[in-house]
Amino acid sequence: MESEYFSMDITDEEIATITIDKPPVNALDSSNYVELYNIFYNLSENKKVKVVILTGSGEKFFVAGSDIKEFLHLNTRSGISYTKKNQEVREYIRKFNKPIICAINGLANGGGLALALICDIRIASSKATFALSEINFGILGATQYITKMAHSGVSRKLILSGESINAEDARLSGLVDEIVLPENLMERTISLARKIANKAPLALKYAKQCILKSQETLIDEGLKFEEETLEYLWGTEDKNEGVSAFLEKRKPVFKGK
Repeated sequence: MESEYFSMDITDEEIATITIDKPPVNALDSSNYVELYNIFYNLSENKKVKVVILTGSGEKFFVAGSDIKEFLHLNTRSGISYTKKNQEVREYIRKFNKPIICAINGLANGGGLALALICDIRIASSKATFALSEINFGILGATQYITKMAHSGVSRKLILSGESINAEDARLSGLVDEIVLPENLMERTISLARKIANKAPLALKYAKQCILKSQETLIDEGLKFEEETLEYLWGTEDKNEGVSAFLEKRKPVFKGK
């Protein structure tokens, strides 16, 4: 993959790492979001990739938000078009067909925080900070993602004040799942990605679908979907392999069948 602001590495362990590298603060404009969509779209078709890691370069900024220079020229019509396009990209990533781990190496602000929240798992550097600064510009953002993820008081504080919180407060509020030292961030993230990549591919695929269903429907509908999913998984070769490997005390060899 050739890109000015994104790099990608795919390991033999079936893990793809996307690194955002747009100095000085990794602020993304609308064209960057289109590029990010294309990266994820291509990864969705890549059968060699089971898990995706998303991170930023350096230790200061994951994504500092959107490119503010774009805002000045937006009006009612162009602004809503801008919003819809960015939402479409985020929703595509949120519903991506493979697990995504976000390694938050620094400031996650505005659109950057939204990008972190749509990932499945968030591991943060102890030096990371989190904010929604849109209110400072007379607009708003990420309200639907953060209110479903964080404690009510914290999400309201971030949305309404534009203030930032540190990594520990973010963990306590539910915004991140783990905190590690900056020098251990990628090691821990890759370790978790390896563990996930070793699971049965079909189970991973449908587990993520069930998680998404639980966020979008009432429990009765979610349970019905889980039942239908299990009806399929019970009959797979991978289920038999997983059970046999456990009983035989060996590592399973899953084939995605």
